[in-house]
Amino acid sequence: MARQLTDLLSSPAVEIASAVSGGAVSATEVVELHLDRIAEVNPRLNAIVTLCETEARAAAREADERLARGEAARPLEGVPFTVKDIIATAGVRSTAGSLLLGDFVPARDATAVGRLKRAGAILVGKANCPELALDPHTDNRVFGPTLNPLDETVSPGGSSGGDAVAVAAGCAGFGLGTDYGGSIRWPAQCNGITGLRPTVGLVPLTGGLPFAPGEDWPAPSSVALLSRLQTFGPLARSVRDLWAVLETVVGPDGIDPNVVPVPLGDPGAVPLRGLPCAWADGEGTLSVRDDLVRVVARAGAALEDLGLEVEEHRPPGLEEAVETFRAYRLGDGLPVHAALARGREDELAETMSNWFATVRTAMTVEEYQAVAARRDAIRARVLEFMERRPILLLPVSLTPPWKLGTADFAERFQTMAPCWSVTLLGLPAVAVTCGRTDDGLPAAVQVVARPFHDHEAVAVALALEEALGG
Repeated sequence: MARQLTDLLSSPAVEIASAVSGGAVSATEVVELHLDRIAEVNPRLNAIVTLCETEARAAAREADERLARGEAARPLEGVPFTVKDIIATAGVRSTAGSLLLGDFVPARDATAVGRLKRAGAILVGKANCPELALDPHTDNRVFGPTLNPLDETVSPGGSSGGDAVAVAAGCAGFGLGTDYGGSIRWPAQCNGITGLRPTVGLVPLTGGLPFAPGEDWPAPSSVALLSRLQTFGPLARSVRDLWAVLETVVGPDGIDPNVVPVPLGDPGAVPLRGLPCAWADGEGTLSVRDDLVRVVARAGAALEDLGLEVEEHRPPGLEEAVETFRAYRLGDGLPVHAALARGREDELAETMSNWFATVRTAMTVEEYQAVAARRDAIRARVLEFMERRPILLLPVSLTPPWKLGTADFAERFQTMAPCWSVTLLGLPAVAVTCGRTDDGLPAAVQVVARPFHDHEAVAVALALEEALGG
């Protein structure tokens, strides 16, 4: 039993839930196993910055008591998980990696967090992120840097870097992160796991920071760029886990005005044989390193071997997406972030000061509308292409994770450019490891689908995971 229990540290979350639900192990045993693992590796890796030890043990006891009474097992029964520190958790410090929120303890859970708890998942800790989640590398002035467990000399990615490291290192069954310009997909690649950016409008962003401490629980904005492009999504060791988490957190909550009641499809019902796919070596303007491109080509070949129809073809208009994304974010200005920082600018890290410097460009309403119209035109062209080829394979990044201390803010940010085009167009994407770089680091592929066809992206990603080892 001891060996079987230890194996759960590297098992998919769905298998952990099955073991608990079936009585093979107790939720308490699973939680203690993960708390021991956190104590062993987290002091070095610094992935989990606020440990929920007491709360996790209490939740595990409650789960065991429910099952002992004969109550039905829940979908994620007993699975330890982390939550990115930019997502609110009731009674648990939530700082967004910023001195501006260094002592903030929310009174309520974010909607997605509450849904995961009700599904039986057990929060073991808050995961580190860069300040206000606006850097592709995980470090901040509150908690310091997070290390990559595969190679401590390279970046663990960001901004959901703490969750990715916690999952990769066996400290949690899955993590709940956020993705704006690649903040789930990029750290998933850096740490050799998998991550899902859902279609915008599936998962409520209610409870996403920043908002001012003491402020009434705010509804996510219906106009701010962050609300319209950002998503909450899972990071996990298995594509199956991504779907199990997504099924749990989707749907309107009566607060987030951007969520629509669209039912999820079934990944198991996707007819893969004959499914038309396209792959491209990037978005078309910025060069992707050759070894990363080779992994995308390899993924396409693997799908072709499975009977899918695969061709190399970049959607028309995609080459305009990166510059449009840059222009779009300039017009937003991050007003909530700016209001929080007003008068306390000296508490910001250099990376945040640099970010504010790039978004404070004045833009008239007419200019902003012109950028939005350009985005809509690109989206229409790409979606027309995807009606004929509903799956698109892309690299996650321009480069593998860089050596620590070798990339400035602009270089770090730009490496996620292949993710930006997907973000700009509101498409769902799964990052799945499909090979290795020339340096021996994990190389992932973005499996991109049409809006609200997340099940198709998951079905193809699962096929790649099984064919290439994940």
